[in-house]
Amino acid sequence: MKEQFLTRIQQSLRQAHLPAASAEHPGSFQGYTFQADASPAQMAESFARELGALSGYAHLLEDSEAIVGVILEILRKYQANQIIAWDQAGLGLSWLERALTSAGITLTHHLLGVEAGERKAALAALDGVRVGLTGAQGGLADTGTLALVSGPGRGRLASLLPPVHIALLPMQKLYPSLPAFLAANPNAATEGSNLVFITGPSRTADIELTLSMGVHGPKEIHVIIYPG
Repeated sequence: MKEQFLTRIQQSLRQAHLPAASAEHPGSFQGYTFQADASPAQMAESFARELGALSGYAHLLEDSEAIVGVILEILRKYQANQIIAWDQAGLGLSWLERALTSAGITLTHHLLGVEAGERKAALAALDGVRVGLTGAQGGLADTGTLALVSGPGRGRLASLLPPVHIALLPMQKLYPSLPAFLAANPNAATEGSNLVFITGPSRTADIELTLSMGVHGPKEIHVIIYPG
């Protein structure tokens, strides 16, 4: 029975007519059409446009010192004063944690235990935290996608557990496309415990095509792009 099933699939594929690829589509077999030598400003604008089309929010800053104000504005929206955050090295800004702490914000760098009971208790303690803060390994200008590499000090909880995810993306870490990112970061998949690409807020559709936001991850994502 299994052999017959596989044989039918093989025969069907030989007769199938696949839709033609469009040269304008970034996933085309003919290659990416996004300008490979685009300036950082052009890539930032493209990233913001694509992320906005996916219901995400991009904040283009001219000065990194404005980051604190943007984060505090988002926190005020949710009446939050606690963040699950990557550590100082992961965020990439040595002064940021001190600045947020001075503004009355608590940054939690949480590690889950090994034992099931310990992990359950730790997750329960974080259940009310509404905002997560991470850095980013890179951003793809053609799709508004974030690349995150988890590891020591860069826990996955910050980008998965809270309903709101804030990511800090230096302009120098913008890439025209996925191939460009992988060419510049050939060890991205092995240098951490996990490499994930995030394109907009979490979306889930059921069998009736009813779309729900934030079921398997944050329902709101903010990417702060700053000079650096």
